Amino acid sequence: MESFVDRKLATDEQESFKIRLITTEEEMQRFAIKPMAKEGWRPGLKDAELFLACDPTAAFVGELNGKPIATVRISKYGDSFAFIGAYLVDKAYRGKGYGLKIFNAAVSSVKPTSNIGLYALLHLEKMYERSGFRSHFHAARYDFHLPTTIACFPEILEKISVEVKAIEDVELENIFRYDTHVFGFERSAFLSRLLRAEGTLGYVAVNNDGLTVAIAERLLKALFEKLSHEEKAVPLVCMDASTKQGMDLGEELQGKKVFDLVYMVTKGLPNTCLEKQFGVTIVDLG
Repeated sequence: MESFVDRKLATDEQESFKIRLITTEEEMQRFAIKPMAKEGWRPGLKDAELFLACDPTAAFVGELNGKPIATVRISKYGDSFAFIGAYLVDKAYRGKGYGLKIFNAAVSSVKPTSNIGLYALLHLEKMYERSGFRSHFHAARYDFHLPTTIACFPEILEKISVEVKAIEDVELENIFRYDTHVFGFERSAFLSRLLRAEGTLGYVAVNNDGLTVAIAERLLKALFEKLSHEEKAVPLVCMDASTKQGMDLGEELQGKKVFDLVYMVTKGLPNTCLEKQFGVTIVDLG
């Protein structure tokens, strides 16, 4: 039987460059996560599992004569929105057209009417514009030195009438509903894995009605103070600030900017609450 990949994805028989789905955690780790780490992208320890939980049909590998040389993900959120990430090509094969082939193959796997988004490094902005993407706002990755950052939190935070709870003390369904409201699309399968992953620390700000609210400073303070008291010291914390207010917070807390990003989409901004967004857990998933 002819498979989806056989029908939809480009294959250059002359060069034996074939594109197929990544279907297991082991393949995800080998073909995507390890190359991302080698590039200095700092993927999480559980990202292989989380990528598959978000969308098990999103990740592709390009193999030249059986050797993996390129990967890309296009996570689908319903039928109307998709997000590209984990897009990289082995340095020895860049500039030869393989990246464009796997990129176009991934894009062709979603509905033609879908809006597609991504975070691009600034020097690649023009390249994505040629593929129909348009820039909307900037983002950045920050590194925080915990003792320095904790000292920056204003004392007024303690007077805010919001209770901060550990993730495990909050009903996940409440978090799912709030995330759908802010992110714009349902992704409970991904969140349930993320929030319960081994080694994960998470906090939720709760108002008097028991509903989660975005109080970024209070949450970061609780998280950073917890990390500072861990038995195994955590001297450095990374945050991908996904919006202007997230970047402003990064500067306020004396974070060191690692690199700049730009948020780009093909059909205009999706229906999300950007004013409530400060950072993303995995930039490759949107």
